[in-house]
Amino acid sequence: MKLVVVAILAALAWHPAAAVAQSPEPAYLQVRAVPHGKIETVAYKSKALGTDRKMVVYTPPGYESHDTSTTRYPVLYLLHGAGSTETSWTERGKAHVILENLIADGKMKPLVVVMPFGYAAARTGTGGRGDAAENKMQREGFTRDFLEDVIPLVDKTYRVYADRDHRAISGLSLGGAQSLAIGLTHPELFSRIAAFSSAMGAATNPEAGGFDFDKVLADGGTLNSQLKLLWMGCGTEDTLFDSNHAFADLLTKHKIEHTFRVSGGAHTFAVWQRYLNEVGPQLFRD
Repeated sequence: MKLVVVAILAALAWHPAAAVAQSPEPAYLQVRAVPHGKIETVAYKSKALGTDRKMVVYTPPGYESHDTSTTRYPVLYLLHGAGSTETSWTERGKAHVILENLIADGKMKPLVVVMPFGYAAARTGTGGRGDAAENKMQREGFTRDFLEDVIPLVDKTYRVYADRDHRAISGLSLGGAQSLAIGLTHPELFSRIAAFSSAMGAATNPEAGGFDFDKVLADGGTLNSQLKLLWMGCGTEDTLFDSNHAFADLLTKHKIEHTFRVSGGAHTFAVWQRYLNEVGPQLFRD
């Protein structure tokens, strides 16, 4: 895997008048006459947190629930952003539409997608992002639930390969930061990591539940041998662009092989949908 930095710059200057004419919906977001999978909400009891929780699980076309089928699938854990829930990737992001089109076109293998709730507890109060203590509780609590409850439940309940070679983690904004934090500190569990417009403070600030990545990335050779994909992307109009660029520079400093995808766009689903469409075929191609 080689370090790749991809940049797409507009050939022509953008003008506000161009926003008047709506662009057609991208092909990867169009619901086509292709085989469709199933989206279900799964309730479970979190032993790590002692609470009742929910996650959304997508099973691909051809997935059969009866016990006679022996076909197993790779699994993608897809994390949402701050202020959202486990339903946002399907309800707002149309992740299932993107993936089904890729599968139908033979560009990616069928897979199971698991979308957990990315907080330890639903936030109360009005506005704001919470102080460092609350954020630390939320990040660390979610991670315990994710590692101790969600992954074991998925491995037990669904016909997925229960090994790192067939397990990926990805997310947007807060979920992107969580993907980097969990994936890079648990390479024994994940071989593929993709992060979109990551809220890097959630990953890099120890006071808010993050890590010292100079230590995490210290053994670049071992990490490179474990990861088959490490992909980051961020739009140049995104307020988080500089922090994403800085983290990509940190990966380069430690000689960690990765892709940093630079595109136009702000902190919006239009960017994240495009990224999912680009990353999907790279997840389990070997």
